[in-house]
Amino acid sequence: MKKDIVFILSSLNDSHFRKRVEEFLDNGYQVKVFGFKRKGQSLPKTRFTPTILGEIENRNFSSRIFLFNRRIKEISNECNGKLCFYSSLDIAIFARLHIKSPYIYEVCDLTELTIGNSLIRNFLSATSAKIIKDSQKTIITSEGFLEYFKNLPREKFYLIPNKVSLEIPKYEYKNKSLNSNKIKIGFVGNIRFESIYHFVKACADNCSNVEIHLFGIYSDGDNWASLICDLEHNHDNIFYHGRFSNPKDLPVIYDMIDLLLCTYPPTLGVKYAEPNKLYEAIYFRCPIIVSEKVFLGEKVKKLNIGYVIDAMDENKIKTFLSSLNSSDYQSKIEACKAIPQEDCLNNNQEFFKQLEIL
Repeated sequence: MKKDIVFILSSLNDSHFRKRVEEFLDNGYQVKVFGFKRKGQSLPKTRFTPTILGEIENRNFSSRIFLFNRRIKEISNECNGKLCFYSSLDIAIFARLHIKSPYIYEVCDLTELTIGNSLIRNFLSATSAKIIKDSQKTIITSEGFLEYFKNLPREKFYLIPNKVSLEIPKYEYKNKSLNSNKIKIGFVGNIRFESIYHFVKACADNCSNVEIHLFGIYSDGDNWASLICDLEHNHDNIFYHGRFSNPKDLPVIYDMIDLLLCTYPPTLGVKYAEPNKLYEAIYFRCPIIVSEKVFLGEKVKKLNIGYVIDAMDENKIKTFLSSLNSSDYQSKIEACKAIPQEDCLNNNQEFFKQLEIL
């Protein structure tokens, strides 16, 4: 028997939520998808046909508020009484104003913590807690979020980490060793962040034996992305490979590099996050470099699958790079190999079983 669910997505361009919709399709749901398109970006081909509610700009949050409220109100009659899925805090706020339905909520980040005004920040945090309490189930993508939401009922949450797609091509690990004369470090994803800039700059200016390989796209309109692009254009040891197909191209990418760079800045917005790069690093047996003072750093340290550094200090980055040695590197690889690859795959059948009994 087909089950119905209505998705309201803050970004139809977001590959994470595109995959989430398709996951529901794979589990027998009849989906209806509403969402907003990012200005200047075309929508990818999908197995579903979304209804576009409008266009949003990456950093113009104030204009987004009025658009979200107006358009969600307009579609409320099509959603009332049906199970809904809200992809972000801003979507959930306006959906709850206008739609009277049970809902699933997903927390992928804590962007409300990045707001400078403490009154607004505290209001949004309290609102998020209320949305979670009233949800049928709230999906979280990091164990770190359980720490942040520790005062809320544990049974409201279901942990679905950002693991490797089940569609990943079969991968057999090829033994690697660290060549101190040419160390290849890769960044895979949306190229931005001050911490990534400092790492690339430290390598560009001082480490001729280190190559930085960038896979993905430069974040549109981001100042740090622009600065990283300038470094790439002006240094022979920085290489930009452009867009890639996920997961098809991942085996080739990880065979090219010795270490994976994932030094997100240790800000409140990402402090509790657990990005998919963690599981890619383990799956492809590629030690990962992450920032200190964040949940990801603590997990990497505990598992011994990579390096935890102060990614905001270029001198400390240089010291770290000069300290890399083959023996320690091999110990990180062995720690990755000790974790079964199947544990890194995105298999969420238990979640859908739980939905059956809600």
